[in-house]
Amino acid sequence: MIWLTVRDLRWRARRAVLGVLATASVLAMTLLLGAVHDAFLAETTRTVEFFAGDAWVVPAGAAGPFTTNSPVPVHAGPADGTPVAIFRHVVDRAGAPTDVNVIAYRPGGVVDPRTVQGRAPVRAGEAAVDETLGARVGDSFTLGGHPMVVVGRLRGLTYNGGTPTVVVTLEQGQQIAFGGRDLAGAFVVRGTPAITDGLTAMTPTEVRDDMRRPLAVATRTLAILSALLWLVAAGIVAFVCYVSGLDRRRDVAVLKSIGVPTWRLVGGVALEGVLLAGLAAVVAVVAAVLLVPAFPLPVSVTVAQCVTALGVGIVIGLVAAAASLHQVVVTDPALAFANA
Repeated sequence: MIWLTVRDLRWRARRAVLGVLATASVLAMTLLLGAVHDAFLAETTRTVEFFAGDAWVVPAGAAGPFTTNSPVPVHAGPADGTPVAIFRHVVDRAGAPTDVNVIAYRPGGVVDPRTVQGRAPVRAGEAAVDETLGARVGDSFTLGGHPMVVVGRLRGLTYNGGTPTVVVTLEQGQQIAFGGRDLAGAFVVRGTPAITDGLTAMTPTEVRDDMRRPLAVATRTLAILSALLWLVAAGIVAFVCYVSGLDRRRDVAVLKSIGVPTWRLVGGVALEGVLLAGLAAVVAVVAAVLLVPAFPLPVSVTVAQCVTALGVGIVIGLVAAAASLHQVVVTDPALAFANA
């Protein structure tokens, strides 16, 4: 039956190729949507890990340091904490505005930016930027009306859907966001923080979850679209298998008339569905990997996602093959002698 199934696919190669390409296109889109979904979540994890703290001290009642702007005087925070200010702003490079996230920190504390080129900023007027901003070491730009010079480049420090991050000193951040007042939005601490009135502590996991909250609608939408695309892929394979089953009715009748058991015929139909869907999954993985560099958001197709695509592709093939199973079971062997 394996050889018969392969010969049938070769005989109807054009239809099979079109079905594989159509299914692969849908599966590739599904893989890329999943990669974007995972990228949204991964960048929040990387951003929180950038601060390298065991706890965050924030104003009481604040949802989190990334989503709530409730600055407090620096002297009110824990003595062993590194004050930070986190906000969004616009960078002006050669007259072209670009939205950025801004992280302002006090050098010499818990927060220690790891650059891939250059160094971390240590004084006002200096900045380290994520590579996705496109600025190089030595470039100049304007941030909130203040001239800045790029002294370092960072990798993977994006959030809010791939928005690049600019890291500056706390002094510089206070000039931009707080009019020069000695304020901070949060304090990053190693160990167990000492909490004073008006402040509360958050774990890195709580901070990460707070960052993800504004993205909840987008990530749920991506998950729903992925599920719908899986259904579309199953429908394409089912259609190809169904039409193939119609074409093979006479063949099935002949095989039944010479004593081939029904279960073997059913196995042949199932094998055809698995081969079509499995091949489509392989093509989809290759296409998705090739398309990843075209995305402005740092995304990656992981091995786990590829294995999942292959596994789901096989399941889709088995489910889709059910569209032809009924024809195999009910085909009358006498059909082999019709018009004889």
